[in-house]
Amino acid sequence: MPWVFKGTPKGYGKGYGKGWGGGGKGGGGKGFRTPQAPAALPDDYVATPGVMYTGTVMAYYKFQGYGFITPDQAGVIPNDKVFVFWKNINSTDRYPALLKDAKVQFTIAEVQKQGVKTLQAENVCEVGGGAITIQDETDAKKVFVGGQNLRYTGTLKFFLPKQGYGYIKIDPGYQYDKEGVPEEIRVEAAEMNCDGQNPGYAEDLKVEFGIWVTTKGACKGYNVTLPGGAPMPVAPPPAPALA
Repeated sequence: MPWVFKGTPKGYGKGYGKGWGGGGKGGGGKGFRTPQAPAALPDDYVATPGVMYTGTVMAYYKFQGYGFITPDQAGVIPNDKVFVFWKNINSTDRYPALLKDAKVQFTIAEVQKQGVKTLQAENVCEVGGGAITIQDETDAKKVFVGGQNLRYTGTLKFFLPKQGYGYIKIDPGYQYDKEGVPEEIRVEAAEMNCDGQNPGYAEDLKVEFGIWVTTKGACKGYNVTLPGGAPMPVAPPPAPALA
């Protein structure tokens, strides 16, 4: 998914250069992946959009927003795998995603990608029809400064979508229930609340947020929104494919 990158804000080239390279771990792979060219459908294959399939997530690249599902029944879908895009996940999460090896159900649709007729999964949800809710389970394991529902205010100094991180300067005057909270904290893409969409480039925005503490003691932004809980700016839509 393309993003508009306007360059690293002045003054951040050295101070924050280290430590972000491994941020993609846990999202299904290392770094940022470019999807391979889709496999064309056989000429005699006709998809049946209303049929519900079940399958297993074979891979999902969280910060790229796509992955692949293997159907439970071999031979019903060409190549025994189907592409899934984050917008087609039925989820209540801030940042919709799938976990590798998770069981899901889905429908399929024929689409044109890069000039090729191929398949993609749609209406992806838990087996039985429930919404996929990964973040609630993840949040329950987090340690928070002041509690999960306590909100702080500050300025998002920058957020770089391609790199998947940014930094927030916390407004002065807060007293914390934990020691060592710095004036500036890192925020990663999964905690940018864009109402289920991918975050866009941002700089010098007033925000509100929670603070959580990693197992290594680092403080990071949690559920970052605009003031009043409004969604953060989203990434621009992909450019239309060339004929």
